[in-house]
Amino acid sequence: RRRRLCRRATMEAAAFKRLYPHEYYAKFISEGARPDGRPLGRARPSSVAVGVAGTAHGSALVKVGRTTVMAAVKLEACQPDPDAPDRGFLDVVVEFPPMCSASTRPGRPNDDAHFVARRIEDALLDSAAIDKRKLSIKEGLWVWKICLDIYCLDHDGSVLDAGLMAALAALRDAKVPRVVVDDRGKITYGGGKNDESSSNEGKIEVAAAPVAVTTALYRKHLIVDPDAEEEALADATVTVTMDGAHKVVGVHKPGGVAEASETDLMHCVAACRLNLEARAKAVDGAFARDECP
Repeated sequence: RRRRLCRRATMEAAAFKRLYPHEYYAKFISEGARPDGRPLGRARPSSVAVGVAGTAHGSALVKVGRTTVMAAVKLEACQPDPDAPDRGFLDVVVEFPPMCSASTRPGRPNDDAHFVARRIEDALLDSAAIDKRKLSIKEGLWVWKICLDIYCLDHDGSVLDAGLMAALAALRDAKVPRVVVDDRGKITYGGGKNDESSSNEGKIEVAAAPVAVTTALYRKHLIVDPDAEEEALADATVTVTMDGAHKVVGVHKPGGVAEASETDLMHCVAACRLNLEARAKAVDGAFARDECP
């Protein structure tokens, strides 16, 4: 009988949540907690694995709670822009396949994917994590183009946060192919290590470690690292990006029905500062494990 009562109570709670989602969520918020048990200001645990795609030059898989994102890096030798002969290219593409969430439909352009891609590219360039001048192979002739493809495998909120972590880890994991440029300007892969015309084989130089933390605004409460259900109920979301020196790289608020006050923004910046070290350590830890025998 006790088991039947528990099952009935669970079914009633699920029905109440489905019919009255705001009232259901407000009951938890009023107690300073969330349905998953987290306090309002606590981010979900994150994990990072690198080298997950053998066909890419670099790759990483990141989980933030249930949100799962994979990033892969491909390096292509191409001719530079005539206006910037010593600079390479960074091309970021984000895809939300239909399997990642119930709201994603095949064949439809996804505005969220475009927004996340631009914000990740901005974070990598504005923080000087990637210097396009370091992508030059032979000035005026050949440069590297970084093709950074990011796939959301499970969309359970804060995809921008997980996507930036995956992008950073994949770039650090990438191995730059050795190429040789002859006197006629022809490029070939391979070549001897002592060949003066060959590029250095090694890693992409990643000079900074930007971290993004999203905070949801819900009825004058600030919800750090919201999941998909919390994002759907939120009045607005604010994503703050910082580098390793705790310098703000960007603050983004994609729409919403509520304005973010100066105090709200300051609290969002503080939330990013509090969670920055943990997420940076998660990325560093993946490479520490990779180097262990």
